[in-house]
Amino acid sequence: MGTANLHDFSTRAGHDRHHSRATTAATVVAVLVFIAAVTILAPSIARSAQSPAVLELSAIPETTGSLGAEANPGHDVAIEVVPPGREGLELTARLTDDGGLIERPIHWTITSGAGEMLYSGEAPQAAISVPPGDYGVSIRYDAVRLSSTVTLLQSNRLMVSYVLNAGGIRILPRVKDIGVPTAIPRSQIIALSGPQRGQTIATSALPGEVIRVPAGNYRIESRFETGNVMAAAEVAVKAGRMSAVEIDHKAGLARLAFVGAPDAPVHWLISDASGTAITRADGLSADLVLKPGSYNASASIGAETLTATFTIAAGETRDIILGN
Repeated sequence: MGTANLHDFSTRAGHDRHHSRATTAATVVAVLVFIAAVTILAPSIARSAQSPAVLELSAIPETTGSLGAEANPGHDVAIEVVPPGREGLELTARLTDDGGLIERPIHWTITSGAGEMLYSGEAPQAAISVPPGDYGVSIRYDAVRLSSTVTLLQSNRLMVSYVLNAGGIRILPRVKDIGVPTAIPRSQIIALSGPQRGQTIATSALPGEVIRVPAGNYRIESRFETGNVMAAAEVAVKAGRMSAVEIDHKAGLARLAFVGAPDAPVHWLISDASGTAITRADGLSADLVLKPGSYNASASIGAETLTATFTIAAGETRDIILGN
């Protein structure tokens, strides 16, 4: 298990992009009106504006947001003075406060104060022209969830860059001494901290897939669709970092194959030595990840059923071939 920086194909040019929009000077009165009216802003300004027409406030605590697990989200806010009728919102996100903008698709939802859907889509950022008013913003980025309310004033274009305080988990299920099988894995990510403690917040069926989650503690439970094994590991995820979790199952690999008619509809049933059904599979062949022990394999082809009994040990690959 290890960690690495998680970039998400991001760039650090976000603030410079906002500042380059400056075209007119902002007055002290404009600053006071902005602070009083934008509901998502805290009382203090963390950074002063570096461009006359753009007011920027940085690392402001999120007051209405919530994440899938324990996190401390925030956001940077900038405002551009525009002619009446050109008001709007520009939304971006970062994994950490000092990270670059995320360039992978994020699911954005923007609603009016009355709850009417104005925008829903997946893109690295969301930009929409809307009249002054209150708006709800929801973000979904893998297992990360965040909600916020913003107020847009007349002659303003509001630019919000959300800090998700998130990292990533890369899960690689393997069979010890064999490697990655062709059997489809099912990995569950269970929160051990935060408001969703004890709940499954994400699942993965692709070996090596990176899933973004809020910073926090998690339990990974790994299984295979065809098999009877389960292995688990715990991991602490830090914002902006990817934790690699390699889970080795102490199991064997049974490779089933039917060598009769190539177009035959074959239905497999695997049971243990006591006759209890373990798993099922369809097709001419199937790979099973099994605990060490004795098993019965049956292949049903129409009204005919073929059977075989076999044993398997940890780290062993067995070929079970049936046919007529």
